[in-house]
Amino acid sequence: MDCENGPRAFFIVGAPRCGTTSLARYLRDHPEICFSRPKEPQFFVLLDPEEHAEAEAVRAKYLRSFFTDLSSQHRYIGEGSVSYLYSEAAIARILDVFPDARFLVSLRKPADLMVSYHARLLFAREEIEPDLEKAWDLQGVRARGEEVPRLCRDPRLLQYAEVGRHAHYLDQLWRVAGKERVLTVLLEDIVADPARTYARVLDFLELEHDGRTAFKAKRQTKRYRYGWLQSLSFGKLGIPLPLLIRLHLNHGGRVRRITRPIKKWMREFNAREEQADPVVDGAFQARLAEYFRPEVTRLEAMLDRDLAHWKR
Repeated sequence: MDCENGPRAFFIVGAPRCGTTSLARYLRDHPEICFSRPKEPQFFVLLDPEEHAEAEAVRAKYLRSFFTDLSSQHRYIGEGSVSYLYSEAAIARILDVFPDARFLVSLRKPADLMVSYHARLLFAREEIEPDLEKAWDLQGVRARGEEVPRLCRDPRLLQYAEVGRHAHYLDQLWRVAGKERVLTVLLEDIVADPARTYARVLDFLELEHDGRTAFKAKRQTKRYRYGWLQSLSFGKLGIPLPLLIRLHLNHGGRVRRITRPIKKWMREFNAREEQADPVVDGAFQARLAEYFRPEVTRLEAMLDRDLAHWKR
């Protein structure tokens, strides 16, 4: 791998709640990878259009802001903003700055994803409707800007159906970046054989195996005690997300050093015992499976893999 012009880049682009955090945790420890802090910078989603043309300047700002530990030993930089999967513009911006970038996509059964994703939104205070079926049925209303929770920074997060359109967004990524630049893994494979999945990822990145043998099990969904403290720990202070990103880019290192341990303590203090994802009503589970059936069928053909169990 030629690194004369600096490290190459890879991006774990999604989907959410599909094992991206596990992949990031495994890859973060590889000696030839410098992983971003935080895991999801969201940089290329919020990049100003006028900065797009200045690839070298954008690259320098990106590295300076999120890769403070970068050194000559690192052959790759990596990050894990799952929002990139849903933004054709973000992928194009990435390729403008990192022309040889590679992309990792992790997917799971869409009906199961809806359950886990909804629970995560509740935990992050982006969602306030505790019943998934009711939240699902609110998508049309919320798309019009109505009944959006006050602390939800981006109403698009509440469009559950879009999050599960695996085939559509994988096809978009293939079209923009090139199929050969993309590795797709499934959450069920990460869970069943994380060592093999990790080896596949390293082979895709053309990196030597670092001898890792320990792969921590996937964490279950968390709950919290106090809503106000949870909002504070997630920075839900009514500040728009783009402004928060700007503050991070200009003062990120100093702010992060101060706030990270405080937020970590607040979340640990406020956490209840971890629980499994909630079980939804069987009829609604069947409704979700039927809704996503065409998407799963298309994905089967794209990946050349039997996903019949995703249709039930």
